[in-house]
Amino acid sequence: MNEKLSLKHAIGQLLIIGFEGTRLPIPLIGALTKGEVGGVILFSRNFESREQIQELTAQIHQIQSPYPIWIAIDQEGGKVQRIRENLGSPNLPSAMDIARTTPENARDIALQNARDLKSLGFDINFAPVLDIHTNPQNPIIATRAFGTTPEQVIEFAIPTMQGLIDGGIIPCGKHFPGHGDTLLDSHTDLPEVNHDMNRLQNVEFKPFKAAIEADIPMIMTAHIVMNGLGERFPSTLSPMIVTDILRKQLGFKGVIVSDDLEMDAIIDRFSTLKAVLLGIHAGVDAFLICKSQYLWAPLCKQVLAQAKESPEMQDRIFESANRILALKQKFLHQ
Repeated sequence: MNEKLSLKHAIGQLLIIGFEGTRLPIPLIGALTKGEVGGVILFSRNFESREQIQELTAQIHQIQSPYPIWIAIDQEGGKVQRIRENLGSPNLPSAMDIARTTPENARDIALQNARDLKSLGFDINFAPVLDIHTNPQNPIIATRAFGTTPEQVIEFAIPTMQGLIDGGIIPCGKHFPGHGDTLLDSHTDLPEVNHDMNRLQNVEFKPFKAAIEADIPMIMTAHIVMNGLGERFPSTLSPMIVTDILRKQLGFKGVIVSDDLEMDAIIDRFSTLKAVLLGIHAGVDAFLICKSQYLWAPLCKQVLAQAKESPEMQDRIFESANRILALKQKFLHQ
């Protein structure tokens, strides 16, 4: 595929962009048409009616891009639900509420969610949450987790993943290597985790390992620092976490996507360009840039300029782009 895929288009495949308003900005239409952006993520700010959502996603999918464009959303249920009943979607229980029922019910709810998202034109749902709610003071995970033990999370997250797949939606397990035992919210600060490898293998990694064994196609990284492993960088930017552990140790072969690079855990410490360059080196495939809708243009140029000087970086970019295109080929336009 490298012969057909230019380096510029390969870089574009790595980007999933958010934007303001209920209409697709003209510059973003241009970038999508040229293959300089590989996908978009939509939020509540982009929605005003069910018909408008369908028109917007149809417009995106109908763009004559060199490569398929995917459309993502966070539709976990509970407090993280971008499309609610006022826009005609089912009211989804939180993961913690689902875990009070049965695994069969978890799958049924996910299938219902997937069919709804599919009818609205979405391709990716950033769910299920694979974090374990081990810290009652955690300000960000809490009811988003299926349980307080690896076994509880596995019991309900895997059927949730399967329900999304059965409904034609790409699921994404999050947030590797595990955001459940933090005291801080990575939207506003940089959480640190002090667990050693033994603890992580026996607790935090277990739901991710189970999801990988069940063929989850996508996993999202967490912007947390694993102090206990001697790491200084946020996990999203860490070769040890992304490549050595997630790829090699846990054997994940799917697409690795960053959490939003404009969360304070990253943006307070790194420029978006620096974060993308470090993330590529770490082994991340796709990057979420959720707020700054015009950032892709200078970003693509700067990444392209850097990559032209580094055959190793070019290889990494093509590896990620091909992995993304293979997943798009499998799921999109079913």
